[in-house]
Amino acid sequence: MYKNAILTVCGLLLTATTFAQTKKASKMTTEQKKQLVTRFIELMTSKQSHKFGEVISENYKQHNPMVKQGLVGIQEAAKWFDTVFPDATATIDAIIVEGDMVVARFTWTGTHKGELFDIPASNVKATWTGTDWWRIENGKLVEHWDVVDWTSLVQQIQTKKN
Repeated sequence: MYKNAILTVCGLLLTATTFAQTKKASKMTTEQKKQLVTRFIELMTSKQSHKFGEVISENYKQHNPMVKQGLVGIQEAAKWFDTVFPDATATIDAIIVEGDMVVARFTWTGTHKGELFDIPASNVKATWTGTDWWRIENGKLVEHWDVVDWTSLVQQIQTKKN
């Protein structure tokens, strides 16, 4: 019990430290930071991962074990995602900027056309949500965390509709 409490406190302190560090002076306006994330999503949903270098640093740090590190890693992940949900669209439900951090809540929609978590293509049109955090440095996205509602997505694509 105490171990979990200590881990929780340590996690909160680490998060608070990360967010405190983002309050360093930035030359970008809040609107420019929002536009950086919006541009990334535009490139993602229009299958233009080859242009990710416009908005993502070469040393992009991804806090998702399913995605390789660096610009090349996120480009590979985007190409894979395109095979799973080739018609994917994203709506930004909310976007918040604090210092050099941008947090956005998304609703995604796409037709399941490729294997996902060992589930073969079902041709089901699914909708799922996620929340993403990015850190910006020198005008580019340099670090990313996300939380995706995988449970809802998997439930939808396992319910095969003919």
